[in-house]
Amino acid sequence: MNGVKEILEIAIKSEIDAAENYGKMAEKTDIILLKDKFKFLQNEEIGHRKVLENLFKKKFPGENISLPEKGKIPFPEFEVKDDMQLSEILNKAMESEKWAANFYKDMEKKLEKEEEKAIAKYLSAMEESHYYLLKSELELAYNFELYDEVHEMMHVGP
Repeated sequence: MNGVKEILEIAIKSEIDAAENYGKMAEKTDIILLKDKFKFLQNEEIGHRKVLENLFKKKFPGENISLPEKGKIPFPEFEVKDDMQLSEILNKAMESEKWAANFYKDMEKKLEKEEEKAIAKYLSAMEESHYYLLKSELELAYNFELYDEVHEMMHVGP
């Protein structure tokens, strides 16, 4: 990666993709509580995108954000497909969150101003918290995938 501008553009692209994936994940599941968590994560990623776009505008006033094309981005590509098991989706999402947390830790080292470093540190911590939220859901998925198929009303709200 060349510099901060490219790092920010990659980060923005990763947040766009993550939000899109969480939206697809919310559509895919019939488990109400999990659907709500995926929507929560989708909104979190949308918020991260806005934070990064604001940082980009401050650092590069008047310049346009140029999102990298697929295949030219270092983060693990992940697309939700209809034939994926819930556990597979959660594993892929966890991998993406772990990558994002590490990416923002590296980004923090490349930024100069304390305010910018704080933003990168915050984003890293948020992505790490997403990882652990997904990890707890994965443990439930392993324990309950079969149960959900047998007892589909298990997660229906009051």
